[in-house]
This record gives sequence, C-alpha cells and structure tokens, in this order.
Amino acid sequence: MTTLRTARLLSTFSRLSLAITFIASTFSLASCREEGTDGPVDMTCTDIVTFAGNEGGHATFTFNRVDDSPEIVLTSPSPLNAEGIETGTRLLIRYIPQDNKAYTSGPITLLGGYAVTQSPLVMTWKEEYDPWDKDKVYVYSAWRSGHYLNMHVRLTYSTDPRIFCLAVAPGTADTPWPDVYLVHVISKDIDYHDRAYYASFDLSELWDNPGVEGIRLHVANSNLDKQIFTFPKTL
Repeated sequence: MTTLRTARLLSTFSRLSLAITFIASTFSLASCREEGTDGPVDMTCTDIVTFAGNEGGHATFTFNRVDDSPEIVLTSPSPLNAEGIETGTRLLIRYIPQDNKAYTSGPITLLGGYAVTQSPLVMTWKEEYDPWDKDKVYVYSAWRSGHYLNMHVRLTYSTDPRIFCLAVAPGTADTPWPDVYLVHVISKDIDYHDRAYYASFDLSELWDNPGVEGIRLHVANSNLDKQIFTFPKTL
C-alpha cells in the first residue's frame, strides 16, 4: 500500500541534477519527435525509465518501450547526483538519443526529468480499500512496459492524506487473469482543481507467476466509459 500526502509525493517531485542544468517539467509520455521543420533538428524523446545507477561515471537508465519489447539501456555522459534518487527509482526523463536513433540502446543527452509516483503491487486487500472507487481518476493513458504498469492520470489536488495504490482483488491472485484495482481514496470530501500525474506500479510479484496470463485493471475512470483495461502477457 502507498498512503501518501499529495504535497509530498504527487506534487513535489524529486528533482534530478547533473553537471548541466537539469530542468524538471511535464512532458508527453513514451514518445519521440523532431522539433521544427527547417534544417537539421534533434529528436527529443520522453519515457518512463528505471534508474539503474551510476556506472563508470555515467548515469544508466533501462526500460521496455511497450509490453515485452526488448530492454533498452540508455547512458548519460555524466553521473546522476540527486538526493533521494536511488537505484531502481522510476523516472520520467526527456532526452536526445545519439544519432537521433530512437528506442535503441546507447548514449543520450539528458535534458530533464523527475521521479514519478511509484510503488509495488499490493497483494493483500485491506478493508480501507473497499471504497476504492470513492474518488474518481481521469485516465489519459495506461500501458505496460515489462513488469511495470504505467499510468498518466488526473487527480483532485489536495494536501490531505490519501490512499493511492494498485491492489489485487481477494481470491484472484492465483487465477489466470487476476483482477487488479486502482484504489484512490482521499481522507475527506473535497471540491478542488485537478492536476496531472504519472505513476508506475511494479507488477513483478504477480507477473512472474507462470500461471498468470494477464491482468484486468479496474479504474473508476471519469474519462470516457471505460472502467476495465486488460493487459495480456505477450511472451
């Protein structure tokens, strides 16, 4: 379970710093694009990645582009110097790939990024999760990359404590298609503006079960009439 205060984990993201100026901002996800139309341009990419540590003086990041596509390893020319950013932290980064070749392993020019909201899948359902759909979630997108489930959502802003986690429904963990719920419960009723956030949940404990064929994700989605998303294994 991840019980969090919005001000700490969802609004005030950990910044990363390099020898160069490191700018934290909100980007489009899992994308690469060329900027401008006249003359040579650099392709900029934005992805949710895992910080694999500083190796040989270089910051290293790994990720799968989508589902079970091959793992990509990115290396920055400088080490990452960021308090609170440990190996294994999930980050949203913006970068320029070497030779403008997107989604290939190799050196990058790191432009900016921040740590996203993250936690492992909760395997034990708790009573406090029962009102899982109390506070709606506006889903922009949800996608799997390796054993991570990533989401881009809008949530009601509040400094009050809330529960925001991904939890397995009782009695479904050992079935071929476990039911997984995005639990979002704010401690008290509020009527305030929304903010956009990225989140990444580690499905490993469930995904590594050979009897699992995929998961059904249940979300109290306030965007469109789609409350269930399916994510099958592709390997």
